[in-house]
Amino acid sequence: MGDVTKSDRDKDSLSDGDSLSEIREKGVVETIEDEEDMSCSDQWRYYPKHVLFIVGMEFCERFSYYGMRSVLLLYLRNYLGFDDDLATAVYHAFTVLAYFTPVIGAIIADSYWGKFKTIWLVSLIYIAGHIVKTIGSIPLIPSATVHVVLSMIGLVMIACGTGGIKPCVSSFGGDQFSPEQTVSRKQFFSLFYLAINAGSLISTFVTPILRADVNCYPNQEGPEFDECYALAFGVPAALMVVALILFLAGSRWYIKFPPQGSVFWRFCQCIGSGIKHWWKTPRKERTKEHWLDNAKADPKMIRDTKYVLRVLVLFIPLPFFWALFDQQGSRWTLQAIELDGHLNNIHLLPDQIETLNPIFIVTLIPLFEVTLYPCLRHFKIGFTPLRRMGLGLFLAGLSFVVAGILQIQIEDGQTPLPGRDQFGVRIYNDAGCEINVLSATDGVEFDVIVPPKNTNNFTEDFLSWREDFTLTYVDCNGDDRTATMSPIAETVQELIIRDEDGSLPSVGMMPTKKSEDGGGKISFINTGSGNISIIINTESGTVEIEDLEPGKRSDDVPVEIETNLYYIDDGSMEYNGSIFVEVGAMYTIIIDDDSTWNTRDINPNTISVAWIFPQFFIITLGEVFLSVTGLEFSYSQAPPSMKSVVTSFWLLTVSFGNIIVLIITGAQTIESQVAEFFLFAGLIFLAGLIFIVLAYFYIPVDEHEFDEEIRLESDRNKELHKQVKGKAVSVHPYENEAFAEDEHVTAL
Repeated sequence: MGDVTKSDRDKDSLSDGDSLSEIREKGVVETIEDEEDMSCSDQWRYYPKHVLFIVGMEFCERFSYYGMRSVLLLYLRNYLGFDDDLATAVYHAFTVLAYFTPVIGAIIADSYWGKFKTIWLVSLIYIAGHIVKTIGSIPLIPSATVHVVLSMIGLVMIACGTGGIKPCVSSFGGDQFSPEQTVSRKQFFSLFYLAINAGSLISTFVTPILRADVNCYPNQEGPEFDECYALAFGVPAALMVVALILFLAGSRWYIKFPPQGSVFWRFCQCIGSGIKHWWKTPRKERTKEHWLDNAKADPKMIRDTKYVLRVLVLFIPLPFFWALFDQQGSRWTLQAIELDGHLNNIHLLPDQIETLNPIFIVTLIPLFEVTLYPCLRHFKIGFTPLRRMGLGLFLAGLSFVVAGILQIQIEDGQTPLPGRDQFGVRIYNDAGCEINVLSATDGVEFDVIVPPKNTNNFTEDFLSWREDFTLTYVDCNGDDRTATMSPIAETVQELIIRDEDGSLPSVGMMPTKKSEDGGGKISFINTGSGNISIIINTESGTVEIEDLEPGKRSDDVPVEIETNLYYIDDGSMEYNGSIFVEVGAMYTIIIDDDSTWNTRDINPNTISVAWIFPQFFIITLGEVFLSVTGLEFSYSQAPPSMKSVVTSFWLLTVSFGNIIVLIITGAQTIESQVAEFFLFAGLIFLAGLIFIVLAYFYIPVDEHEFDEEIRLESDRNKELHKQVKGKAVSVHPYENEAFAEDEHVTAL
């Protein structure tokens, strides 16, 4: 117990949650030298328990955000029909906005509304965005354009919502503690960090299950009803509603500091003023040592701005780290689709693969704190923060080298598909004779011989895209036949040769999009003379295909791996069949009037998902060394009045990193995913070298230089805290600049 004295007469005047300042005012506590010396029971007695509402809100909000984001890429790709590049671009554009808007949220909170009002008002925008996004994912809405428009509006609102409250929630929680409660405040931020990771971990595991395994539309048919995105988005929306309810539930107990002006805005004004007056000063009259000395600002603001700019120079290479790091939810998720997600009795969905990052991060941070760092200190090995950050950059690059090597192995067993401005041709010959198919389009060479009851290898010769393409062949009776198709880039067009003599050609499009749920896909082509009905028996139930017309292909049906049975009724004959399905493979079953045969169109996934674990582990190591260390280092190097500015720019590096991804994927100049992975690895290795040079010339700030400012700030904080608790705030925000600027630090 510290130097705390209590009188029996005043014990009854205490209540749980009283701050130490209030307890001192009541005369119960005479002196408090160090909260660390107090017993746990006394610390809990004075603990502001209403912060648990804030912790609960953060858990629900992080569940809401990461749950929605975990299935976003597959939603864009599978439901809205975007190609891989466009889906990746939209995913990263959303992240850009989500990490740019915190700066705006911080300015609004610090200058106009205050943190409490900003949180609950912006949360309404957040919730509305979730609702709009969920409505846009309901397949019963008939218009595809409406789905896209609602989804994009919802994403913008969600990004503004999560970004708007991001700089406010943690710092608002810190405001609830008296300045003396250093231990309790540190415990709160540890609990807050735990809530963030718990929400992320649980949501990234659960939400993909809601997408893939819940049948929301039992009486509906069609590929748009195969996955339940409405539930996968609706549950995060509901969690955000719960988050707001929890936050408002503690309103009557919160300490609500008034807005005192945005230090970020004053920082920008100082820089703008410095540039303006330096530019207007003739070259011969520029006698001041630093261009900022020309700014129309007080000397302390100019000095603090100089310190921040020195730190920001170190931030220049950091966007490249985030460019790689945030591809865990885009390119690496797409890579996971090409892997076998079965690990004995466990099946990992592609959008669950991001769960590896929070699992590794909550394991590695405490592990390093009790093993690696103490060992390095014991052996006096200098592992400074800047060295850790540099290592983090190179580890991120190494993770993409590993990803590139894995992609090489994947593509070795993968069925090649047409690239940009290309298309392929698949021929299904159900005739009783060999058919030679030729191109009837000028300037296009195509000459394929297809045996009876067989197909061609469509991957041998991809054709340049054109609006119309005509094929010709001679049927079994010697008659000429033609078929014209209108190709779509990056697709495989199909020619179906029907009837025993091959006299009935028809055209269509071969499905190529794999199942993401650990099984395979089958579809049927009717080459007979009449309509047929098919029933497929799967472990999850039966799927019925009714009245499939001659010359038509059915929708592809997701099925479990291994043997699947099907039942055919053509009106005059009924018979059964079976097909052995491998993970990720796609099959076509051709049904004529008296027989069936099948072919595998897309190869299976033969590489285990376990091979993607190393790249996640390596990039998480990089995150521990760069992100955790970097934010702490830059925060320690900033003057007390500028810590929120440094944190704001730290978040902006995340936004800029995602812009780099947008530029590279938007350029669409790299056909190979392997080449793209290695390009990103090369870029961050270059960024790492630049960081080493910048770190070499960086002169660290002596943190003791700010001791007096920190003491003044603490005294000022105590006074303002007491006044706010007493509902009598009349402190002018700029009476003490050192305090005023740091009191409302927006811990982003």
